[in-house]
Amino acid sequence: MKSKVPYLSLMGLVVMIGLLVLPVFTQAQELKAQGYLMTEYVVKPFMAKEFETATIEEKAMFADINFPYGWNAFSTEDFHYYFFTPIGKDAASLDRFNAALTEAEARLPENYEMLEKRMAGAYEYYREMVVYLRPDLSYTPAELNIKPEESNYVFFELTYILPEKEKEFETYYREWTALCQKIGFRIGYAAYRGVFGTDNPYYVSTMIARTQADTFVEEERIMKTLSPEEQAELGAMYEKAFSYFRKYETKNGRSRPDLSYAPKTK
Repeated sequence: MKSKVPYLSLMGLVVMIGLLVLPVFTQAQELKAQGYLMTEYVVKPFMAKEFETATIEEKAMFADINFPYGWNAFSTEDFHYYFFTPIGKDAASLDRFNAALTEAEARLPENYEMLEKRMAGAYEYYREMVVYLRPDLSYTPAELNIKPEESNYVFFELTYILPEKEKEFETYYREWTALCQKIGFRIGYAAYRGVFGTDNPYYVSTMIARTQADTFVEEERIMKTLSPEEQAELGAMYEKAFSYFRKYETKNGRSRPDLSYAPKTK
């Protein structure tokens, strides 16, 4: 959320554009293709409160200087914390992002370095990745069952694809989206493709709901409305996905507006 991306430059972004704001996961907002810096912290459970306290203090410091890049924060049940920062989609955007961080470092208070040490003592490790939002692989339902301010639960789906299966998987992804539209599924998801710092081929999707129970209620509603033939089609589509995976992970978590940051608008 505050780190430079030194290994990305013009050539890196040219590659990225060919692939996968705060309300990154808000279904009601139009999804726009662009790159995101995705930072993952693996926090020590007994230090979670300290990590969150330090993050809130860091957020205040960046707000005081009106840092122009915001981030959206999420935490999962296994004490992983994710921060998504939009960094743009053109080659110059990374240079602008790094320049903004350099300027910020000169304006942050002297005790910021001590704050970083406090945070470092609270996590096992962190890693930075660049992912690219793919609206063509995402799904926004025609009928929403949630308001943006009610987006509390998040379901992460981390998929590691077999080599040379990306095109087939993306074709499947679009077929799954079409099926969701056909059956009228009311919970949307945003899909990203890994670019740098990820174990590629890699995709991550995020589904937002009020609570985890709401996702079960919606699935039950759908199954009651489907014919036996449609249920069979849905099951076959679900099973097909696993033919592309070399590794598959899911995480349950929640949105963290207390750890997120939105720059002031002019």
